[in-house]
Amino acid sequence: MTDEQYNQFYPGWDRAGAEADWNAVGKNKYGGGSSGDSELDSILNSAINPIVSMLQASKDYEKENPFFFDEILARQASTAEYTPYYDELLSDYVADTEKTKSRSKEDLDTVLEQLSASKDYYVGRERRLLDKSLKNTSEGYAGNNLFFSGAREKDIKELKGEYMAGIGTEEQPGYYLQNYARNVGEAKTKYGRTTEDVALGKKRYTRDVGREKEYSIEGGILQREEETRDEYEAGRSKYYEDWYLGGIGG
Repeated sequence: MTDEQYNQFYPGWDRAGAEADWNAVGKNKYGGGSSGDSELDSILNSAINPIVSMLQASKDYEKENPFFFDEILARQASTAEYTPYYDELLSDYVADTEKTKSRSKEDLDTVLEQLSASKDYYVGRERRLLDKSLKNTSEGYAGNNLFFSGAREKDIKELKGEYMAGIGTEEQPGYYLQNYARNVGEAKTKYGRTTEDVALGKKRYTRDVGREKEYSIEGGILQREEETRDEYEAGRSKYYEDWYLGGIGG
């Protein structure tokens, strides 16, 4: 249909409706087309007109009821839904890590107390043995009238040397203090590594939970948008139904 025919025969009609009517009856009604063409056009129009009508109805529906989705409100709702769950996961994990750190510190303090008590006992016992040995040595030489002899001084020096080799000093630790220092160092190293592992695990878990939380929130937003669109399309179907029944299409 030309613009001239549209303006002449369908004043006030929308173009899509005018085209549909022209193809259905207008060509013959207003002197256009042969009887053979009319029959063919009638067949084609019977297939095309419903599609054209539905497209027009769809445009009308979208014009009267534009789709709207409130993403801000959906984000607020999705955040409120998922935040408590992931916050609880993180809170429980942090509580467990704090318990691990606390127990590790208690274990360290216990080991250090035991090592310290063992050292005090050993050093005290060895000192008592040294004093007893020195006393016996002195008394032995005194009984033999050798108290002031060089042999006595030599034996006493050897006894003290053996004691110092076993106990040691701060400058030169002996065998026992070397072991003591090593045990203390190992206990502190173990505690330090445990606290480092706990801190690293907490950092990674916090990161992973945060990611999962964001994914869930975004998924919740998409779900709400899909539900909103489903409702919108259901309204479109109802609009079509009313149109076909004549409530809108006439």
